[in-house]
Amino acid sequence: MASRLEEDLCCPVCQDIFKDPVLISCSHSFCKECLQSFWSVTSRRSCPVCRKVSAEDAPRCNLALKKFCDTFLKQKEFNETLSDWCVVQPAETCSLHDEKHELFCLDHQEPACLVCRDSERHSQHRFMPVGEAARQHRKDLQETLESLKKQLGLKKEVQEDICQVMEHMGFQARRTETQIKEQFKKLHQFLAEEEEARLAAVKEEEEQRRDPMREKLRALFRQMKTISDTVRCRSMPAETPHLFQMQV
Repeated sequence: MASRLEEDLCCPVCQDIFKDPVLISCSHSFCKECLQSFWSVTSRRSCPVCRKVSAEDAPRCNLALKKFCDTFLKQKEFNETLSDWCVVQPAETCSLHDEKHELFCLDHQEPACLVCRDSERHSQHRFMPVGEAARQHRKDLQETLESLKKQLGLKKEVQEDICQVMEHMGFQARRTETQIKEQFKKLHQFLAEEEEARLAAVKEEEEQRRDPMREKLRALFRQMKTISDTVRCRSMPAETPHLFQMQV
């Protein structure tokens, strides 16, 4: 059964310990390969957990989480090896001397029998009873795990703080965007009204200037008509005798 710490260090997609974990904009982490595989079959770069669309095309490597996972895997492997030594090996005999493993060599980090202790291979090595070594290693492992849990808790608090800051930044950005749109909408409306008013003023001014010119044109037409009529009337007596002479 997986521990709570191991569950926290599992990728939500593959349900295994993170491998090359990456962090996306919604603050969820995934194995790099798992996220790429998920995105390759979806039309959007959405989060496999919360379905929010990621704002980043290239997710950042979560170095802190990667270090935690590497340390946890090493400790887990060591713990499993130690359990094998403490549980299985004492019931077995030394393959070299056919004696039970009653000691643990601190220099070679392996179980040994009483004959191994006196052999040349373990000359001047340090030994302790295998049960005592198991308890010591369990204690060291527990302290390491507790330290990792504390560090993970602190990292989670920092992550939550960062998420809150990012959420607040997003809220501020959306509010600012809305304010800018409203201001520009009002500005566009003002400019449209100002344009309409100025065009109307120009047209009115044009009409005001045209009225006197039209009146002058009408007066000029009247004068020209009067002159034309006068010229025509005065020209007729001079032309009539000439016509009579042509008839004779």
